[in-house]
Amino acid sequence: MTKQKIIKIVGVVLVVVIIILLIWFIFLYPRKVFNDNEKAFNAAGIRYYEINDSYLPKEEGRVISVSLDTLIKQDYLEGLYIPYSNELCDLRESNVKAVKKDGDYRYYTYLKCGKYESDVDHEGPVIELNGDTDVTVSRGEEYTDPGVKSVTDDTDGKMDVSKVSVKGKVDTSVVGTYEITYSATDSLNNKSEVTRTVKVEERLSRIVNDNTENGYYVGNDSDNYVMFNHMLFRIVRVNDDNSVVIVSNDALANVDYSTNGKFEDSALDSWLNDYFYGLLEPRYQELIKNSTWCNDVITSDNLNTTECSRETSKRKVGILSIQDYNRSYDGRSSYLNKDNLSWYANFNEENKPWAMTGNAIYPNGFSTSDGNNLLNVVPAVTLKASTTVLEGDGSYTDPYILLNDKSGRKNSLINERESGEFISYSGYLFRISDIMDDGTTEVIMTSVLKNDNNEITIGYQNTQKTKVYNPNQEGNIGYQIKNNMTSYIDTSLFTSKKITVPIYNNKVTYKGKHDEKTYNLLISIPSTFDIFSAKGALSKDGGYWLIDSSKNEEVKTVVRSLGTVTYSNVYEGITAGVKVKAYLNKDVYITNGDGTESSPYRIDD
Repeated sequence: MTKQKIIKIVGVVLVVVIIILLIWFIFLYPRKVFNDNEKAFNAAGIRYYEINDSYLPKEEGRVISVSLDTLIKQDYLEGLYIPYSNELCDLRESNVKAVKKDGDYRYYTYLKCGKYESDVDHEGPVIELNGDTDVTVSRGEEYTDPGVKSVTDDTDGKMDVSKVSVKGKVDTSVVGTYEITYSATDSLNNKSEVTRTVKVEERLSRIVNDNTENGYYVGNDSDNYVMFNHMLFRIVRVNDDNSVVIVSNDALANVDYSTNGKFEDSALDSWLNDYFYGLLEPRYQELIKNSTWCNDVITSDNLNTTECSRETSKRKVGILSIQDYNRSYDGRSSYLNKDNLSWYANFNEENKPWAMTGNAIYPNGFSTSDGNNLLNVVPAVTLKASTTVLEGDGSYTDPYILLNDKSGRKNSLINERESGEFISYSGYLFRISDIMDDGTTEVIMTSVLKNDNNEITIGYQNTQKTKVYNPNQEGNIGYQIKNNMTSYIDTSLFTSKKITVPIYNNKVTYKGKHDEKTYNLLISIPSTFDIFSAKGALSKDGGYWLIDSSKNEEVKTVVRSLGTVTYSNVYEGITAGVKVKAYLNKDVYITNGDGTESSPYRIDD
């Protein structure tokens, strides 16, 4: 035999030996160790029952169990370990059961050591339910539980479904989530459970249908309030597909319509569907149905129409139409009639948009307006038919709650909160308008600065020919706000920010071209296009200045008594209040409160 052949044989032998060793150490030895442990565990369990025979069940079919943990603690055997490991086998799940059958005792040993376990039935029966495991019913609807379809077990085979224990009740008169638990135990006392979740919900569409005759709320209805993204809205109507239209209770800003006779691509469309929609929390955006809005032409002699002949393309956010107002009017009043000048969706035959003229007797409460004017914006959205109500009775003090908005916890950061929530600081009420990328929180006062409960008013000095907002020009309202107004409010939690002042040649418009100047300021005032810059239900003060500027001497942005921005007739010497806009530094935290109007977050305790 040649040397080369000998080497080849030796190599083959070595490979075979290595394979045998691998099989031994990887498969055979661990299994042997486990089998030895299993025998020792079984013997220890039987010995335990022999010594403690009084523990053994006296009735036929009864089961008793002793765990590995107990046997080790009582010195019936030493610890059993997972092969190749210093870890103990499962102390509590491993057990030896004694069952009395035909007058004798039988022992069933289940040992679990890592991936190794005894081939003994240790799992409860498989419970199969009739129907779905997740069920949704409407409040007041009768609920009958579908029950159990079958129960099967490795040891006992098909079991009697009547032996399944059922716990839990469903009260369909109360909105909430309920659990029905089904449990079954086999002859080796292995137990299993299955849960059915029953959600009792109140569809918003059902509430509207139950409380309206023609699908619309009418007159001065006081029970159609709903909270949406921390803002109070009113329910207007339910559609044929059970989607529900709601509209803001307050004007949120003053924006120009600036359109060619249609809502699409107008300045108002852009403000509503880009800026406003972008401020909504994603969970509220999910509730909104992309829908069309009435946008037709109405002549002055047909203002009482309730029929719509033209609609917009689908939009997330829109505004109401005159037809909506007409359907809400009961011959005397409507909850949609506000003390403000607000846009409606319709146009006249000259493509001028219609607007509500403010607390006037219908139908004289509407007039057309120059689309470049800055009038109140009252956003409306259509909620999906699946929208549910968690709580509330629809009143002003207890509006319908659609989602579970968890308040900020004590000592949590204010920049973790959301647009629309309320903050109390330095004796004033603010609303969060936005959370900035740098961690600061943009806030806007709901009222104006006061001194001894009297409104503070300021104005441009007559010597200033071009009255453009300028914090560095002495006598300018910007200068007065920067240097004098900090005497009336604590600014220690505010941080300086680069504030951009837009300067228009003539009229202030949302999409209009303008120059810009940037200043580093601790406090400023809102833009007419900022959310919460308009006078809402909370703001009963007089007028106040806005930051948008124009080189035209008579064109200044100032909110007057009707809550609408004045463009012209701004006479010399006019004065108005100061509604502060500022940025809380990123380290400000909540000391108490829940972020609502009645219980705002406190940040200065």
